[in-house]
Parts: sequence; structure tokens; C-alpha cells
Amino acid sequence: MIGGELLIIIALVSVLLAFGYAGLLDLVTIYMERKMWGKIMQRYGPTHVGYAGLLQLIADFLKYLSKELFAPRRPNKLFYYGLPLLLIAIISIPLVLIPLDYVALSGLEGLLKLAGINVNLSDYAASKLLDELAPGVGLLGYVAVVAVTMPLMYMLSWNQANKYGALGAFRTVLLLVTYEVPFLIAIAAVAALGGLSFYGVVDFQKSAWLALLNPIAALVLFITLLAESERPPFDHPEAEQEIVHGWNVEYGAGEFILLYGLYLYTKALYADALITLFLLGGWLGPALPGLPVELTNAIWFTVKMVAVFALFILVRAALARPRVDQILELGWTKILALSIVALFISLIVKSVWLA
Repeated sequence: MIGGELLIIIALVSVLLAFGYAGLLDLVTIYMERKMWGKIMQRYGPTHVGYAGLLQLIADFLKYLSKELFAPRRPNKLFYYGLPLLLIAIISIPLVLIPLDYVALSGLEGLLKLAGINVNLSDYAASKLLDELAPGVGLLGYVAVVAVTMPLMYMLSWNQANKYGALGAFRTVLLLVTYEVPFLIAIAAVAALGGLSFYGVVDFQKSAWLALLNPIAALVLFITLLAESERPPFDHPEAEQEIVHGWNVEYGAGEFILLYGLYLYTKALYADALITLFLLGGWLGPALPGLPVELTNAIWFTVKMVAVFALFILVRAALARPRVDQILELGWTKILALSIVALFISLIVKSVWLA
């Protein structure tokens, strides 16, 4: 039995590990996207310059940091500098709700077991403790964060006093509202089988992945999460060819790194994590010879997340950006209808499963 003070310390360590794990995955996915996209576009820099393109990523990061920070004359300066920081702070909340800390603690626990130190850390992850208190709080918290970021992004865009920023804000609201409804219905389809708890739905998939039990729900979840994370071909809010950079058009240097490099890639990271947890069995996978099960779990979860992001990159390479009216029609007609079909399939599968 662990005392209350030690329990709090382990939970805080799990939160810090979740931030570190997410930051490392952000760097890996940014590098991987530049690498794969560079190969597809036959660009020399991201693939060859500086040790397989690695140093160019660092050079670009330093270049943005070295640029001057300045604000346009018309926006409110408090909102101009404060809203990006508030947006980053709010979008970081799901790091405690989605079991990234559980995966990070499992990896640390496995490494310690390899070194001959037997400790139980993963059972005291902050996300697991919260889930035991209120099952499903992680998923509901993620949905709440997405809902809160919508008006914040609108305020951030409107404060820039720029027509391209305003257009980006309008498109952001349209996109999120359109695809949030089928996303919630698809989540209901998944919850009908495995429940709302992240740990419960992973445990349910010991016999079969939910992507195999309900492929329609898997397709809807993939498309809606692609849209919510503003990944191509759903990148209308910051379409460079049409509205320069949309809702973050007036931000450069360090603010650009926060809003584009950190905010958008963290949203994509959450999308990868949700797809991995709800559709691909989470951290479950075949045992790896010579490795503790905790380290194996962390490895499989990371591999699945990276594979999902690679699929995001291939979608970006394969599909052009449709018109805004086409993307709205797709969401309100076909995707919404598919999500309802997915819900009925889950109810049928559950009735057969119980029988």
C-alpha cells in the first residue's frame, strides 16, 4: 500500500513524463513528416542535408527563434500575446487525461526491471487514478477541451484585425462543428462495445480490435479526427494558397512555433492516441522476447501511434484540398450517415456478442 504523499509524487512524475513523452513524439512526427513529404516531393533539404535532414530541422527551429517578436499595430497586445499561451495551456490538459502518462510510466518501469529494479509505477499514473474515480472522464475532458479551444481560436483570429485571420476563424468553427457531431456518434458506437473508459476499451480489445469489429466506426473516427486536427485535406483554416495562413496569419517567430509546431502537432498527437486506443488495441501487442511486458506495452503503443501518423502523411500526399462547400457537404451528409450506420453496427455486434 502506497502512502498519500508518495502517491501524489508518483502522479506528478507521471504528468511530467507525459509531457516529455508527448514532446518527444511531436519532434519525431515533425521530422517524419518532413522526411516523408520530402521524399514524395523529391526535395533535397529534408532528406539529405545535415545527417539525413536532421540538422535542417534544428536549423529551422533556431531560425524562427532568432527572428524578432513584434505585434501589429491594431490588435490588442494583451490578447495578441496572451491568447496563444492560453491556447497552448488548455490544449495540454488532455496530456493528463489520455493515458500517455501510463505508457511513459510503463516504459520507465520496464527499463527499471531490465536493470534489476522491481517497482510498480504504471498503476499510479494520473490518468489511471482519474479513470478509477470517474470512468470516462478522460474522453469527456478531451471533448470539453476541443469545445473550449474553438471560441479561443475565434478570439485569437478576430483580434488580429486581418481579413485572412477572420476567414480562417470562420472556417475553423465550420469545420469543428461539422465534424464534431459524427465524431461523437462514432465515439458512442465504440462506447457501445468497449465503454467510455480508455483502460476499459483497451481491455475489451484483448480478443479483437474494434477496427475489425466495426470498420465503419473506424473509418468515421479516422476522418473526423483528421478534420479536428486540421490535417490535410481538412486544412482549410490555414490554407496557404487561399488565405495565406488563416487564423494564425499575423504570428511569426516564436509564436508561429507555438501555434503551428506545438498546437497543431499536439492536436494530431491526440488524434493518433485516440485512434490507437479506441481502434487498434492501445498498448496491447505480442510479447517481445527478453523484454518486460511494461516496456513491450510502451513500444507497441508508440509504434501504433507513429504508424497512424504515417497514414496521416500519406493522406496529405494523396488527396487535394476540396472546396469548403464540398467538405461541409461531405460532413453533414455522408460522414454523418456513416456514423449512424456505425452506431447500429455496434448495437448488432454487441447483441450477438452477448448472445
